[in-house]
Amino acid sequence: MGSPAVSKQTRIALYVVFAILMMALGSSDSLRGVFAPVFAEHFTLTASDLSLIITVSYIGNLVFMLLGTRIADSFGLRLVFIATMLLWMAALALYLVTDNFILLLIGMFFAMGGSTLLNIMLNLMSPLLFAAPGMILNTLFFPQGIGTTFSQSAISATVDSFVDWKIVNGVLLVMGAVAVIGFAFLSRGIQGLTRARKSEQQDGAASQDSAAQQESAVQQGSAAPKVSYMEIVKYPAFWFLFLIFGFYFVAEHGVMNWVNIYLIQGKGLSSAEAAIFPALFFGGITVGRLILSKLVDKMGIMGSLRLCFISGTVIYLIAYVIGGNAYYLFALAGFLLSIIYPTTMLAVQLYFPAYNAATATGVIMAVATIFDIAFNAVFGFIIDSVGYDLSMMLMPIAMVLSTATFLLFERMRSLRLRDDLSK
Repeated sequence: MGSPAVSKQTRIALYVVFAILMMALGSSDSLRGVFAPVFAEHFTLTASDLSLIITVSYIGNLVFMLLGTRIADSFGLRLVFIATMLLWMAALALYLVTDNFILLLIGMFFAMGGSTLLNIMLNLMSPLLFAAPGMILNTLFFPQGIGTTFSQSAISATVDSFVDWKIVNGVLLVMGAVAVIGFAFLSRGIQGLTRARKSEQQDGAASQDSAAQQESAVQQGSAAPKVSYMEIVKYPAFWFLFLIFGFYFVAEHGVMNWVNIYLIQGKGLSSAEAAIFPALFFGGITVGRLILSKLVDKMGIMGSLRLCFISGTVIYLIAYVIGGNAYYLFALAGFLLSIIYPTTMLAVQLYFPAYNAATATGVIMAVATIFDIAFNAVFGFIIDSVGYDLSMMLMPIAMVLSTATFLLFERMRSLRLRDDLSK
């Protein structure tokens, strides 16, 4: 993956724009958990009702990822990236003008779906814009972590009314406006963003005749071939990545969405006390993505993932199982797990041809979101049935299953179409 033909000044300016956007997205994504106690009081919600808010947001993930990346393969990354930013901002604007639970759910659908699609598309654009995409991606997730951590700490400890919800989203809407204007201006004419991406030669592509023919068509500058979802699913790597992401989503998003309200309603902590622990986790992720970003380039995608999956899961498990003061280990767990999400997304490009990498990433992430949807659809009922303590143990179990699946997958080197970035 050579250095992209984008000027240094443009790369720096785009990085700043992306950083602003990622900070806003990180804050936006975490607000469901932060404002869960406010929603519960304002709308008189049970745990099952709170599950509905989270479930609807993840249904938005599925729809946006399944359709958005496929549209991007046809119409170009730039156009769809801008359109998705505008849809995300429209959801924030809806929050500002409504005090209706149904409209809140609609906003959650578009805000979360748009946010996740923007994350995926930024991952796909990075190799076209930056010379060291692995490092750049993880450092861009640093400002996202700042947004998440700030929401989980400062905002979570101080909000107490639905008016605060509107104020926070108003600020995020302004940040989104800055980002969309900046990107629209800076990305004009950048090769690869406005038409189907040209692929590189893939090791082993000759053994897949139909894929090779489609790859050749892209190299010769013809229109991007249509890629069916079934073609993506037929790759053995699809099922491993589906399980890795699915279990990981339950583990990470469980901290974001449920730990805060669990500590308040299940353990009797105050809002300020409860805010500490998810803030430590996402603070660890924030610092980790900055410090460990170089690890991806030094150890390769798969080597760095192997180290972080194993070490991070051990600490995450200890924190959950012991509880109490061990919750402070969330900071270390977040640090060690910090590069898992962006780097595993980058790993998709090792297993799929360039002509369908965007579609493959979207399909994998969308289908993996079924884990989030199913988990949150029933989690509120599980809490109502067996209580918080037993219910919360589902999250460390999911983390162990994600790591076990990755370790098996990583050993199956024959599935890779390229190996130069894996190690």
